[in-house]
Amino acid sequence: MATTRKECIQNGETCPGLFMVSGNSSASGDAPWYEASSQSMVDTYSGYIDIAAFESKVDARLIRAIMYMETTHGYYDAPLSLIGKNKSILPMNINVEYWGNTFGTREDMQDALKNVRAGAEMLRRIIQNLPTDSPIEKIATLYNNINATTVNNYGKRVKKIYDEKPWSELAVPGLE
Repeated sequence: MATTRKECIQNGETCPGLFMVSGNSSASGDAPWYEASSQSMVDTYSGYIDIAAFESKVDARLIRAIMYMETTHGYYDAPLSLIGKNKSILPMNINVEYWGNTFGTREDMQDALKNVRAGAEMLRRIIQNLPTDSPIEKIATLYNNINATTVNNYGKRVKKIYDEKPWSELAVPGLE
């Protein structure tokens, strides 16, 4: 059995008790000044999100909220992506430097469908290691930082995005 959260996710294992995350009343779900809604790729990849959600059995709205967060906040890495030196690859901001080939190669992550599937798979593995019906902010906090022990601002912001759905409703009925 894996001894760290990272190993557990990499091996696709269920590691009971390893993924405890406590609440945090001081974490904020407010949009930071640098959030650029115009950078959102949710509508662009809506069909891919529906495919990945169906395949992974992960809530499509959760995938959308994570993608919205990553693409409206994760554009800082764009210059490095031009030369293939970015740690994380959009639209789901898969950190290939940290995860290696767990969810696919750097080249795989350049393919948007594979990238969205990788993000959905990471979410699936996180969810399988949390208590049933764990709140969105805990799932999202771990997507942002697999070693987090307390809900962070990222998790709270994803929860607010999840609730507000700031994308158009292009989703396929029944898949969300």
